[in-house]
Amino acid sequence: MFFDSIVIGGGVAGVFTAYNLSKYSKTLLIEKKHIGAGGSGSAGAFLNPKFGNSTLSQLINKSMNFSREFYLNNSPEFIHLSKLNHYEDNGEHFIFDSAVADANEILQLFSKNFQIEYINISKNNISHDGDFWQIDKFKTKNLVFTTGALSELTGEPYIKIRPVWGERLDIESDTFLENSFHNEISISQTINGKIRIGATHFRDIIERESSNIEREEFLSKAKNIVELKNAKIVGSTSGVRSASYDFFPVIGRVIDSKKTIQKFPQLIHGRKYNFTDFEYYKNLFIFSGLGGYGFSLAPYFGELLANSILNNKFLDDEVEPHRLFKKYVKNLRNRFI
Repeated sequence: MFFDSIVIGGGVAGVFTAYNLSKYSKTLLIEKKHIGAGGSGSAGAFLNPKFGNSTLSQLINKSMNFSREFYLNNSPEFIHLSKLNHYEDNGEHFIFDSAVADANEILQLFSKNFQIEYINISKNNISHDGDFWQIDKFKTKNLVFTTGALSELTGEPYIKIRPVWGERLDIESDTFLENSFHNEISISQTINGKIRIGATHFRDIIERESSNIEREEFLSKAKNIVELKNAKIVGSTSGVRSASYDFFPVIGRVIDSKKTIQKFPQLIHGRKYNFTDFEYYKNLFIFSGLGGYGFSLAPYFGELLANSILNNKFLDDEVEPHRLFKKYVKNLRNRFI
């Protein structure tokens, strides 16, 4: 069966990539378990701005503003606006516009416009005949990996995605919070009688079990930020998020490292070439490394990536994978010095 595009991975990156591609072409999403089975489904889905004026902060905040408006226009029942009380470790206090999304409801809503197949895909299920990709029984022109921390499908050594374990608590409290709070952990306003507490921690761990003691410690941290009278935990979820080692998302075309180094052997010796001249896998893309900002980044970059695929254009340098390839080549060069 032929599709114009196939997306592998049913988290927030995969859903919004498939959602945007499906506006213009026949699209299939492949997921091994269920939509939101990984870190996306267990996310607190805080749309908090990133403090500061760095390039990364500007990218996240631009994406967050876009995504907040997107949710308000397309899923207003699943987005909850608030003011964020942001506390720095030095005691400084700032107030920002913020929001909290209903993660699973949003994932389900925006998964209705494309076909979904539940298959466990490995590298052995994927082949390319020069024109099309074959994935199990399906054929496609464009293939997009949105598998989060499980990035081994590319088989490329320069694409290193860091797993980061995150947890969300749902609590009930006699305290009604009108606004949200952040200082290492995020605390939502009261939404439908519950308060969400979210944090990303335990780096380089794919899977773990949280204990009741850890959950109570998590709640204690929240109580140190804001008073929560008679608070009790009524639910908890956890899952692995994907993060890059430079903290920027990894979105765009996948370079064939072996062919590129064979074409440009002087790369190893420091000679510079334009990334547009590198050898790329034909119509192969990746969307990963969103960290704790998945619901802020995915609607924005899902649209940009779909347009990039359909119009055969690169995204901005700070998110394209060629930056990771250049670092990989530099590390190779250092081994020869």
